[in-house]
Amino acid sequence: MEGTILNRIETGETHLRIYLFSGKCGLQKVLLRVSKGNRSHPPPDLFDDVEFSLNRKNDTSGLPFVSDFQIFKKRPELARKHQCFYYASKMARFYLDNGAHLQDTVPKEKLLHHSLDALVQGHNPDIVWFKTVFRFGRSEGLPVEQDWLTNLSKPDHDLGMKILKTRVSEQNPPANRVKHLIHSFSVWLNSETELRC
Repeated sequence: MEGTILNRIETGETHLRIYLFSGKCGLQKVLLRVSKGNRSHPPPDLFDDVEFSLNRKNDTSGLPFVSDFQIFKKRPELARKHQCFYYASKMARFYLDNGAHLQDTVPKEKLLHHSLDALVQGHNPDIVWFKTVFRFGRSEGLPVEQDWLTNLSKPDHDLGMKILKTRVSEQNPPANRVKHLIHSFSVWLNSETELRC
C-alpha cells in the first residue's frame, strides 16, 4: 500500500498507529512495530510518502500490521516554518476528517501531494490552503462555484476567481482578504455540505 502519512499515534511502547491517505485505497490505518535499537531504519514521519508491505493476519485489533516499509519522499522543510507546518497539519486534519468515504481517491491524492509540495517550495500558505480545499470540494461535486463563489460580493468574487485561476507562485494578494475568503468558504462548507473544515 502506497500513501502519504497524515498522523502517527504511539500505542504502547513499541507500536505506532499510522493514518495515511492512499490514492488506491483512500484513508487507511496500519500498525507499525518500532524497534528502539534500530536507529538506522527510523519509522516514517508525518507527510512522508511511503510504501507499506502489510500482514493482515497477526494483529488482533484488526489493523493491518506493517511488515516492511520504504520511504519514497520526505518533506522535512514543512517543519522549519511555523505557517507551513500549520497549514500542512490543517490539510492532514482535513483529509482525516473527510477522507474516509471518498469515491474518487486518486485525484485527492494528487491534490494532497501538489499542495504539500507547494508549501515545501515556500508558496503562500493561505493561498495553497484555500485552493486545496476549494478544489477538493469541487472534485466532490459540491456547488462551490455556483453557490458559494457566485454569492460573494463583487470584490470578493473577483479576488476569489483571480486566486483560483492564477498560479500560486505568481500572486501575492493582501493577506487579510485571503483570510476573509478562507473564513467565508469554511463557514459555507461546514453549514451547507458534509465536509468538515
